[in-house]
Amino acid sequence: DGVIKKKKKKAGDAKYTFADIIGENEKMLKLKSLALKASKTDTPVLVYGETGTGKELFVHSIHNASPRRDKPFIAQNCAALPTNLLEGILFGTVKGGFTGAEDRPGLFELANGGTLFLDEINSMPLELQAKLLRVLQDNTIRRVGSIKAIETDVRIIAATNIPPEEAVKNKMLRKDLYYRLNVISFEIPPLRERRDDIPILVDFFIKKYNKKLGKQVKGVSKEVMDIFMTFPWEGNVRELENLIEGIMSIHDLYIIEVDNLSTKFKEYIKTLENPKSKSLNQILDDTEKALIIKALNKTNWNITKTAEYLQI
Repeated sequence: DGVIKKKKKKAGDAKYTFADIIGENEKMLKLKSLALKASKTDTPVLVYGETGTGKELFVHSIHNASPRRDKPFIAQNCAALPTNLLEGILFGTVKGGFTGAEDRPGLFELANGGTLFLDEINSMPLELQAKLLRVLQDNTIRRVGSIKAIETDVRIIAATNIPPEEAVKNKMLRKDLYYRLNVISFEIPPLRERRDDIPILVDFFIKKYNKKLGKQVKGVSKEVMDIFMTFPWEGNVRELENLIEGIMSIHDLYIIEVDNLSTKFKEYIKTLENPKSKSLNQILDDTEKALIIKALNKTNWNITKTAEYLQI
């Protein structure tokens, strides 16, 4: 009937939907379309993206658009725990299996019927990756210390913050597990590759924190936007959001000006003003980039009109 029933969200549930993924960048729109198609299957998914690109948003959205949306969604960061603890948490334990062990279900049992999100899977020890591969192949798990097989019905979504091929090459991700997970894969572009979304994201975050903090910020100055459009954004969308939240938390203003930016941005502005430390090629690249972005802003990011304007 086209209506998705809203369920009461519990702690740990998938919070986000595709509507929460903000932006009109062509790459992002294609990714959203592919992810929506992937949500209708039970196939494992592998998501790659730098820190702060929004991997979690995509993973939550896939679960919430899937037939499993009313079943559990459980996330585990594989880098957060040592091997011995992670194995027990994933597969569960039986009393007497090792000193102090209790009968306790693991995340596979708790996520039964739903989705298990394994973040930073490249940080999972290789011997544990071998056990995960067996689970993916035969859909059964064994609690630590037990010989009894327990059937599971769990959709696995895994994520890495380094290129998966690089993780395989550096022996951080088993090749056989990579092939098993990489049936459907998504690479989320960094913010520097979707700069046309920066004005949209800035507007979205300002509205979000106006509401949350009771402020009345109207936007950012032209100078600030020009800086945002060339800044490298190593922390990606998360860095942009944290910056805006930080400024709006401590300042009462209507327009965010250059003076409100953090020290990191002021140092970046100095490198633009004083390019002595840069090679001639770097200076030319930066100048070309700045001119193209200025022209794009004049034409509302219409590439054809921009090319005509710049006569290129």
